[in-house]
Amino acid sequence: MGRNSAIKKFDPATETGHQPIDLFSGKDARRPVIVELLRSPWIVRGSHVPSGSSGHGGKRRELEVKVQWDGARRAPSTFDMNGKRYTVDALVQTWALERAWWDPRARLSRRCFRVLARGGLYDLAYDLLTGRWLLVGIVD
Repeated sequence: MGRNSAIKKFDPATETGHQPIDLFSGKDARRPVIVELLRSPWIVRGSHVPSGSSGHGGKRRELEVKVQWDGARRAPSTFDMNGKRYTVDALVQTWALERAWWDPRARLSRRCFRVLARGGLYDLAYDLLTGRWLLVGIVD
């Protein structure tokens, strides 16, 4: 059934201890909806998903890379990873990432670029605080 098998198998009528489909009626109407949702077998908290940067698998990682910048296009033209040079064939998407601007220890300020190179999609980020280029993701 795939990754959604728990959702497909779930039957609220036969599950004991679960609220009815109408979450806002019945004797437990004041019970927070989020508590019920967190009991659902298909909910996975983001804090429990392993990240690639901590070495637990996944494809999200932060690897410092050397990037050649194309000023005319305002985008990366090449990047070096694991001793290989990747030529950027196309710029797919750009975005800015700003987090915790109020906390100097946790602050994050990056300009991100999703690029197509060698038939794959790669997420590159320029860290404005450290002045480093990072490979932050490989998209399947």
